[in-house]
Parts: sequence; C-alpha cells; structure tokens
Amino acid sequence: MEGIYITNEKIQKIEDDITNTKSKIANLTAKLRKLESEKEARKNAEFLAIVNGADITPDELMTFIKAQREQFVKNDKEDDDENI
Repeated sequence: MEGIYITNEKIQKIEDDITNTKSKIANLTAKLRKLESEKEARKNAEFLAIVNGADITPDELMTFIKAQREQFVKNDKEDDDENI
C-alpha cells in the first residue's frame, strides 16, 4: 500500500502545482489587461492634450488627418509596388 500512497502524494503535488500555476496565470493576465488599458488611456489623454493645445478648428484638424491618411496610403502603395 505504500507505493499507492507515494503515487497519490506525487499526483497531489502535481495537481497543487497546476492549480498554483493557473492562479498565477490568471493574476498576470488580469495585470496585463489593466496595464494595457492604462497605457491606452494615457495615449488617448496625450493625444487629446495635443489636439486641445493646437490652435486649429475641428474642420482644420479633419482636413489634416485626411491628408495624412492619404499620404500614408500613397506611401504604402508605393512600398507594395517596389516589392513586386
């Protein structure tokens, strides 16, 4: 019977390790989500501070964003054409 007890003890230790590892993973996943959320909030706050600090109208801002987007698409297409 001693062999069965030792085996059960070893299995229990492995199960305990599994439980502890799952708990650590869950805690780290929650921490990661919180950090990612905090990072995004800070990026948004920085963006808003820049926009609010600029002396431009909402229409001017929209025109600027559209122009930047068009330039990005043009550059991206040129990069794709060069890689062909």
